[in-house]
Amino acid sequence: MKKVVFYIIASFAMVQASAQTGIGTTTPAVKLHVKSNAAAFRLEGTDHVYMELYPQGSATRFGYFGYPNGSSTQFTMMNQNASGSVVLGTNNTTRLTIDNSGNTTLTGSLTGGNLATSKLSGFVSNVSNEPAGRPIAIADNGLILRYAGTAAATFTLPTAGTLPEGFNCMVLQASTGQITFGGVFNNRNGFNKTAGQFAIVTILYVGGVYIVSGEMSN
Repeated sequence: MKKVVFYIIASFAMVQASAQTGIGTTTPAVKLHVKSNAAAFRLEGTDHVYMELYPQGSATRFGYFGYPNGSSTQFTMMNQNASGSVVLGTNNTTRLTIDNSGNTTLTGSLTGGNLATSKLSGFVSNVSNEPAGRPIAIADNGLILRYAGTAAATFTLPTAGTLPEGFNCMVLQASTGQITFGGVFNNRNGFNKTAGQFAIVTILYVGGVYIVSGEMSN
């Protein structure tokens, strides 16, 4: 009996010393190590269940994921840190970030499968109000560049290869100031200026060349 008690105490001391528990393994590598083939962990609730995260101790919950409310059907992954983001990644690289203001940044291609049912709806292009002419840059991709000045302005395209394949933006002459496009580019009619107030021009970089087209003149 004394030996049994001794072994129990010794085993308990070893567990406390290692502070590691193994289920399905006798050599746990972390605090709780569950080794199983197929389903290894399960959370079960009566009408909802979720896991809470306290990365800085027990005082403040910083996040949770699961089904947080009774009879909820929406799987939720929530970062409650006021300055925190939600980040998803692959290959040890961040791919998708949602910041604390709800702004979403995607690294990589957004593919819809080229199907008629793959629609992108509810989005609008950002409008950049330009005080004067300037070089076209990567940050302009997808923007509407609105120039409302009354003096002539020049928007200059960079050297070929500076911007990525597929770069495109729209330029609007919103007032009487005519816009001249500088740099090397193609235009079907050899034009290099906006045609007048309310003229719309598209800048496209494809096949290693810039194409500037729309309501243009010389």
